Amino acid sequence: MNTCCAPKTKSFSRFVRNYVLLGLVITLVLYTAVLNFYMLYGKWMVASFQLQLIAEQYDDQLARDPNAPLPKGFNIESFERFDELPAELRAYASPNDLELGELFYINTDQYTDQKDPENPIFLVFPHRLADGREILILQTYHAGDGESVFFERLHNLAWLSVPFALIVIGIFAWFLWIIGKRLTQPSEHLQSWANNLTADRLNDPIPDFGFEELNDVAHELHRSVDEIDRFVAREREFLRQASHELRTPVTIVSGNIELLEKSPLNQTQARVTARIKRANRNMQQLLETLLWLGRDNMPAGATETLNFPAFIEQEISDLSYLMEGKHVTCTFTPDHTDTLITVSRPALMIVISNLIRNAFQHTPKGQVTITLTGSEIRVENTISTCNGECTTPQGEGIGLQLVRRICQRLDWTCTPTHLANGGMSVTFDPGADTLVQSVVELAGE
Repeated sequence: MNTCCAPKTKSFSRFVRNYVLLGLVITLVLYTAVLNFYMLYGKWMVASFQLQLIAEQYDDQLARDPNAPLPKGFNIESFERFDELPAELRAYASPNDLELGELFYINTDQYTDQKDPENPIFLVFPHRLADGREILILQTYHAGDGESVFFERLHNLAWLSVPFALIVIGIFAWFLWIIGKRLTQPSEHLQSWANNLTADRLNDPIPDFGFEELNDVAHELHRSVDEIDRFVAREREFLRQASHELRTPVTIVSGNIELLEKSPLNQTQARVTARIKRANRNMQQLLETLLWLGRDNMPAGATETLNFPAFIEQEISDLSYLMEGKHVTCTFTPDHTDTLITVSRPALMIVISNLIRNAFQHTPKGQVTITLTGSEIRVENTISTCNGECTTPQGEGIGLQLVRRICQRLDWTCTPTHLANGGMSVTFDPGADTLVQSVVELAGE
């Protein structure tokens, strides 16, 4: 069987693990991005809270000492006017950019072509004092300053999010393996049980697969196999009964035909008797074929060595009555006249006779060509009435269907091909191992 184009199937356990892992990765990526965003946002909130706290403490200090100086300390300065701010800051900002109570951030490193660790980063917090005045509290950092605790911790926290994400992935991967095993183990158990479910094991109790849906599938599968087994048992019993009931009338007809042939018959009676005999022979052959195909593992019978061309000629002669009254001719061409094969004679007779009968019956007018090459025989019928314009292909009939089933049972090859003129070409080969040697070749050794 050609499986190169067969659709790829998916394992349920792999499907669950892959999609859960995909969801995990997407979740962690989004979580890491959100974590970094809120971490940065939190740092700005802390910086804003710190400068606001300094401004409020200065308000309290003014209440006690109206001449208290503006807040000043490590990297913190205070100004009353925008013009007093450092020139580097004013070069990239304007008074309209500042809002009371809102932290203003500017990184001068983003505005220069040359990246320098000494480029300052400004945090400005405008604040209105209790006496109505406005002050600007400025906090200055340098990105490359080793003493810049704020940005050093900020960068450290950002980098810590990477190993944190890897640790979370490891934990979730372990958790995923546990969950995947818990989810997929029952389905794998069901698959194994279904593969081993045969008619002999129908009386065994159905296992519990842990999930209601899987148990329903198991019960439905068990019910289906049980129904099929009961159906097969009924068919076998029917075949056993039919084997006796159908053979009896066929045998009676055969016996009465033999009695008729011993009696003096005129020409008309002899012709009718021959027709009945042929029909009874066909019925007996068809009956034996159907009964044989209906039995499981039924042997095809003992093999014997046959002269294949002579065997085919005999079948053509026995079935030539089917061409009577029709404008049909038959041509048989063997490559050797004494080719020998070793096969089951009954099985071969069923196949060859059905192929030839199918061609004779479906050819109202034309030519039947039978060609034998080695052990391969090709039966082809050309229908003259169609003149190459037939659009309805020839039906296969029960004969060719029987041939297909016999070939499947015995591993023989049968390939039918519909022809443009409405006919059919069927190639049959019982296999190279059945071909012995021709008598001519044997004589030469």
